[in-house]
Amino acid sequence: VASTVSCWLPGEKSSPASAASRQEIPTTCEMCVNKCSIIAVVENGRIRKLNPNPENPRSRGMVCARGNAGLQQVYDPARLKKPLIRAGARGEGKWKPVTWDEAFDYGAQKLNAVKEKFGPQGTLWSSTESFNEVFFKNLGMAIGSPNVVRHPTLCLASVNLAYSMTFGTVPSFDLYNAKYVILAGANRLESFITPDTMDLIESIQERKARLICLDPRFTVTAAKSDEWYPIRPNTDLAFVLAMLNVIIGENRHDKLFVDTYTVGFDKLAEHVKPFTPEWAEQETEISAKDIVRIAREFADAGRRGLFYAGR
Repeated sequence: VASTVSCWLPGEKSSPASAASRQEIPTTCEMCVNKCSIIAVVENGRIRKLNPNPENPRSRGMVCARGNAGLQQVYDPARLKKPLIRAGARGEGKWKPVTWDEAFDYGAQKLNAVKEKFGPQGTLWSSTESFNEVFFKNLGMAIGSPNVVRHPTLCLASVNLAYSMTFGTVPSFDLYNAKYVILAGANRLESFITPDTMDLIESIQERKARLICLDPRFTVTAAKSDEWYPIRPNTDLAFVLAMLNVIIGENRHDKLFVDTYTVGFDKLAEHVKPFTPEWAEQETEISAKDIVRIAREFADAGRRGLFYAGR
């Protein structure tokens, strides 16, 4: 769980250090998408421990277990420290160390050969989720390849585009004060311990927020929820459409907000008419009765500004 506890590098013994050899360097954790702020305690050029940085309003002085484990990523004994080129057949596990110049030349030759034979579109550039994403993207674009995929490609790109087209910005969420929460496929209480998750835990434990979990698996989050529905995979949208059908059909939406801040609501209302709770029951394997009740509860909480639905 997230905490203010910091962690010494495993296998390292602490030793007194002079003020000149000890530094506290503000930096950023790269162990997940949250990018919490941390302070690296460096002694004689080596990171000794990671502390939370209380100055960041996002992470709020927290470092989770995964964040503390980032120290091991830096000093993992299996970490590659120099380039290797395969010396045998694929799968044999035979490699030879080379210089950086040799590695760069080798990579450039291979890429140019692919580009000459298949064109720049013959290459696919894929990066992990981290600050190095931009380098993969820039190199792929420099070669001329349209095949550049990153973490946002599968996650943030579509979500943020929808938010921007709907709200004009990417909104923030107040899980700390939420009273009704619907999580679709998000195992927040086990796999993604961020400050947002800590706010969620605080809400459901101390403020008695109602938590609805839609997930085919019985996860830790499902076990801690007020209601768990093993929804059929890939039918989350059917559940949402049926909720809209009920909320709009029963006039439970905020009419003042709709009239003031939205366009095209009449088209949405017409669009969701066929997606009844009975239809969604066949799609999701969640009873129409439960869908109707959840939609009504959700709408009532929404009118008080105390709801959250998302991943």
